Amino acid sequence: MMRILDAVPVRLLVLVVMGLLFLCLEVGYRLSHRKPGLDDASALQASVLGLVALLLGFSFSMAAERYSLRRSLVVKESNAIGTLYLRLGYLPEPSRGEMRAWMRRYTDLRLEGHEAANEPDVFAKKLQESESLKAQLWARLEALAPRMEAPVLILVTQAMNDVFDVGDERLAAAHNLIPTSIFGLLLVGMLGSGVLLGYQPAAHLRGFLSWVLFVVILTAVTFTLLDLDFPTRGRIRVDQEPLRSLQKQLHTHP
Repeated sequence: MMRILDAVPVRLLVLVVMGLLFLCLEVGYRLSHRKPGLDDASALQASVLGLVALLLGFSFSMAAERYSLRRSLVVKESNAIGTLYLRLGYLPEPSRGEMRAWMRRYTDLRLEGHEAANEPDVFAKKLQESESLKAQLWARLEALAPRMEAPVLILVTQAMNDVFDVGDERLAAAHNLIPTSIFGLLLVGMLGSGVLLGYQPAAHLRGFLSWVLFVVILTAVTFTLLDLDFPTRGRIRVDQEPLRSLQKQLHTHP
């Protein structure tokens, strides 16, 4: 689902959803005048709208939890990189300078990868380069290990493992989205509520004002939810300020 939504412009998706909702309202209105025999339509409307509200609340709770996790992982990664950078100072030259230069480049790549998250080819290239730097760092540490004191080796190894682990955690968190089945059920509920809201046997005119309010509000809420859940698009993005601050520090005081 993420690939499909990333491939379609947001404005087009908004227009499609709004068009479907208006279509469902019109279908409900016409059915109410052709077959006005539905009993307790108002009670059914309230039930379906309540179900949609419940699904939206449940989905927002899941999306907010995932968003909070992604935000906390940025801070965690910034701290892990900063700790490793400092502990690399225990190493002898020239390894110290080279590995610190690699860490500065690694930090740059993490930020560049975030900016290119909605460009799969560019993101894959940044990710591949960062993985290559990880391999270089680990290979250099392995080469130095026989000549290092055990306490220093443990400190540097632990810090490097933390950097690698949190990088994998961030990648996994970016792919940890609300299940597609929930969005499918939410869409069905929205369309069904549109049909039921349009079902007004006693009305002689279409309630365009109420229809517009219903469609606009429901569409806005739904796409705010998508914005919150999808980390690669939209205006609600995880703030990378901890990593940016670290980047400035590393380049200012190498």
